[in-house]
Amino acid sequence: MSKFIVVHTSWYEEYINDMKEIISEELAGLEVSFYEVPGSLELAAMGERILKEYHKDTGLEGIIFCGVVIRGETTHYELVTTETFREIGNLALDHPWIAIINNVICVENEEQLKIRNKKNTLNNVKALKTLAKSKNEL
Repeated sequence: MSKFIVVHTSWYEEYINDMKEIISEELAGLEVSFYEVPGSLELAAMGERILKEYHKDTGLEGIIFCGVVIRGETTHYELVTTETFREIGNLALDHPWIAIINNVICVENEEQLKIRNKKNTLNNVKALKTLAKSKNEL
């Protein structure tokens, strides 16, 4: 059976729950496991830990990372977004046989998040399925 992993943050629980629901619906009938981390900076570390437990022949097809980063009044936003995206990108390069999708939504304010959350998550989980399928065909 195909297996997918969702690694998500604990911040902005309402929006993360929406993401999890969309992903569960889109991957219905497949095995999906959820892992929670405190924040976006911890996403890739959990992904690496999970990937160390799986080998190419275990049925793990993909991981989607979910989080929300809203710009504040400090430079923290730049640090968090830059490092989070870099580390998730590095995971994808280090583990090319696994479909890895970044669904960390970075916005200026909560209004933007309300507009983008569901659409981005749906598009990204569809991309996860497509990427997993194409990696299986190689």
